[in-house]
Amino acid sequence: MRRWSLLLVLSLTLLAASCASSPPQTPQPASASPAPTAVQPLPPDTLKPEIWPKIFDDETYLTVFPSSWTEDESIGTIRNLQNSMVEYSADLPFSELSVDLYGLRAKWTWTDNTSTQKSANLIVPFDQVSSILLENYPKLNKNFKWGILVGLTTGTQISIRTPTRDAAERLGKAVLVLAGARGSKASLPDTRFGAALGPLSEAQAKAAGIPQSSGIIISWIFRESPAEKAGISPQDILTSAGGNAIQKPGDLFAAIAAASDSGAKELRIGGLRRSYKVENNTYVEIFVPVFFTLEIAQTGASQ
Repeated sequence: MRRWSLLLVLSLTLLAASCASSPPQTPQPASASPAPTAVQPLPPDTLKPEIWPKIFDDETYLTVFPSSWTEDESIGTIRNLQNSMVEYSADLPFSELSVDLYGLRAKWTWTDNTSTQKSANLIVPFDQVSSILLENYPKLNKNFKWGILVGLTTGTQISIRTPTRDAAERLGKAVLVLAGARGSKASLPDTRFGAALGPLSEAQAKAAGIPQSSGIIISWIFRESPAEKAGISPQDILTSAGGNAIQKPGDLFAAIAAASDSGAKELRIGGLRRSYKVENNTYVEIFVPVFFTLEIAQTGASQ
């Protein structure tokens, strides 16, 4: 399960950032075309993997949980979902569920090998909700493959799984409505791009052979996002947008906003993709120049 760091420069705000997931795309070999979609996995346990963002099996989908529900409708929705929710690791139905304007509280019970009954619980205090993400777990060998990941201002993350995407989206909408009613400033993905972005580390910049201030790195990509549709992958380094250099995540979003304001339908983004070649039976890490075409939604820069 993904445990993203709050220290990353994530695009998770409604006003000026963007978040993301990691589809199963990895760098391409040097002999292949540098087209963004022509990719193959790097050899395992080689080429200093510890300095690069980890590529996850679980997927985060781009949604901001739009809803016009009232608080009472949201509470009713959560109550109706009691039999369609399990805590991420427990995989047990909730035996008890209560929800009001202040929070969601759930309990589940089981019997261990000694016939002793045990229980555990979770609490989602709505005034502490800092983010909500729609998750899918395609490799999870369980029935509940969808869910939401709720981030709290305390740094805690609470994951609730559901059997369908629809159930997960309804749960996310209800939690967002009730969090807003409690004054929570929950961050949501910026739909213009859809990726977790961060500055290059000194080790990453050295490996790529560029100055540390000459680009930003993709940590993970939202499914169904403009970034995914453009072919951008985790571990890609973005160095330019619209012909201008990118030194920080804000430079990319400024270029997207400028393109949107000008009525442009596309934005050309340049970067480097981590790859490899084989020399004398040894894998050698290289970085292949790549270019992406990002579609620009014609709804204004604030969308």
